[in-house]
Amino acid sequence: MRYWIAILFAFSISTSQNTEYVDSTKVRDPGIAWKLGVLPGMGQVYNGKYVKAIGFMGAEYFVVSRFLELKKENRIGLRNTYAWWAFGLFVWNMLDAYVDAQLSTFPVIRLESNNEIDSLKIKLN
Repeated sequence: MRYWIAILFAFSISTSQNTEYVDSTKVRDPGIAWKLGVLPGMGQVYNGKYVKAIGFMGAEYFVVSRFLELKKENRIGLRNTYAWWAFGLFVWNMLDAYVDAQLSTFPVIRLESNNEIDSLKIKLN
């Protein structure tokens, strides 16, 4: 019985090892990513998602500038709406940076085929 347990243990260890190579420069630390996410777009820059970073920076700039304009005009209802938008973008920015860092080593599978039958194109007659 002990031999079977030892064989099963050795088999489970040998088959659980990931044979894929993970480039250590692509691995991102989620703790750093969400902390950098406090500044709009910096967590995305850390993760290498530059277009997303520009989007978050632009959205946060727009919402905060609109909030300040409405504050000067004493339009309290709309001002509060933009305050909630600013808070929501702030939280979304941090969560997005954290999730992107967690998924930095997730394998990407791309469908590539030279065969007409296997392609995803729909042929219309």
